[in-house]
Amino acid sequence: MQKIIEEYIDSHRDEIIQKWRELVEIEAFWSETDYTREVAAYVKQLFEDAGCECEMVDPDPSIPTPPVVTGVIGKDRPGTPILFGGHYDTVFKRGFLKDHPFRIDEEGRAYGPGVLDMKGGIVIAAYVIKALEAAGYNERPIRISFCGDEEGGSNHGKVADVLAESGRGCEYAFNMETGIPKDNAICVGRKGAAAGKFIVHGVAAHSGNAFEAGRNAVIEAAHKMLEIDALTNLETGTHMNVAMVKGGLVPNQVPDICEVTWMCRFRYMDEMEKTVKAVNEILAKTFIEGTTTENIYLGGGNVFEDTKENNALVDFIDKISQQYGYGSVGRIFLGGGSDAPNFARYGAITICACGVLGEWNHTDREYAIVESMFTRAKMWGAVVTHLSEHKH
Repeated sequence: MQKIIEEYIDSHRDEIIQKWRELVEIEAFWSETDYTREVAAYVKQLFEDAGCECEMVDPDPSIPTPPVVTGVIGKDRPGTPILFGGHYDTVFKRGFLKDHPFRIDEEGRAYGPGVLDMKGGIVIAAYVIKALEAAGYNERPIRISFCGDEEGGSNHGKVADVLAESGRGCEYAFNMETGIPKDNAICVGRKGAAAGKFIVHGVAAHSGNAFEAGRNAVIEAAHKMLEIDALTNLETGTHMNVAMVKGGLVPNQVPDICEVTWMCRFRYMDEMEKTVKAVNEILAKTFIEGTTTENIYLGGGNVFEDTKENNALVDFIDKISQQYGYGSVGRIFLGGGSDAPNFARYGAITICACGVLGEWNHTDREYAIVESMFTRAKMWGAVVTHLSEHKH
């Protein structure tokens, strides 16, 4: 079966590049909803051409939200489903393409908005399915689920819930995010984030004539900021970041207001819950009598936890990859977020960074290694056909 998969990928190299080019050339900044629908329609057609039954799901029709493209092939197959997923949006606003067109240089690197993050991974998933179909694969249903606002957090419009439903009942999920060139690594976990802001209200006063009548909101906020910063725990991977501070009007006034925004990163959900609770306790304290503090939680979660099941799956992938001559596969834990925890919500063993290899995503230097489009498509084809051998 693997020989047929390899022959299919090799005989469609030009077509794969062309589909990749077409997808990159439809710009898709995550908040430009009208334009993201164009990309969604292309992605839907791409997987329908692969044989999937697809639909575009509006997560929350009450607000403008990029649709989630979902689909399935072989829904009546006997095995437990697997999922290929991710996002089709980018961080680049419409117009970026004009000065940064899709191109491939003499070193075999492709450039263009989203070429790496993560339109290459979408095309890989489509051609894995096509190659499996050509090889007569019929063991498991294969689902797909791609959203259009991951770069904005995948939280607005209940997108995360739609992705989670796609993963419900799946045994494995492969998030086709940016592939990591170093060690050909697969991502086994990612940090989640939580954020909030607080507004300290004090009492304004002339700093010379009525200093004692004032209650300095900036100093009250400073006490709180220092205690929040002290919650950083490098051993557990908890990073606190007091990021934005706004307070005071002029140097000769005791400031009566100060607004502070904070964000933190976590490796495990229990650390997030413990740390957010500690932040709330800090903000409930008063250091300067006569000040009050508003505590506004902006949300958090989405931790992709590094589990023994994830690591065991990477070990299995490494064995299969080396068996067929695609090289060894490493593992990595990353700080940035992705949709992987959404797919894992209901128990699917999930790994991330399964897409085309490259570097510098979110910058105008973003590039993808063209040959890895084909190697990874072949590798995932082999992995899927051997999944029944993996015990967990």
